[in-house]
Amino acid sequence: MGLLTYVKQRFRPAPLPVIAAGTDIASYQLIEYLTRSPKFEPLYVLNEEPWHHRTYMFGAQLRYASELLALVEKHHIKKVYCVTPQDYARLESEYAKALSAKGCELCLLSKGELPKD
Repeated sequence: MGLLTYVKQRFRPAPLPVIAAGTDIASYQLIEYLTRSPKFEPLYVLNEEPWHHRTYMFGAQLRYASELLALVEKHHIKKVYCVTPQDYARLESEYAKALSAKGCELCLLSKGELPKD
């Protein structure tokens, strides 16, 4: 490993811990993108199916939305990404104020849109 490669790896900013909502195809594609990007670290995926709870998708654990605030606080999550308006509306109505108070942003991505930061 060359010196330049070592320096780049050593001083690369830490990936941003994030959560994605949903397990539909658009959410699946988002999680795949987040996993492959060095800018993001998807830790959790929100899903309400009991048979999916605590399983993994691309290394991110599936959890219930009711666990969201605890996960944000415990793991210093900075962004929660939604790709469907339904997921966004549900999370916004229940958690938007509490997420904001914890320094976490709830984001709605339009179809085919990828996170910028």
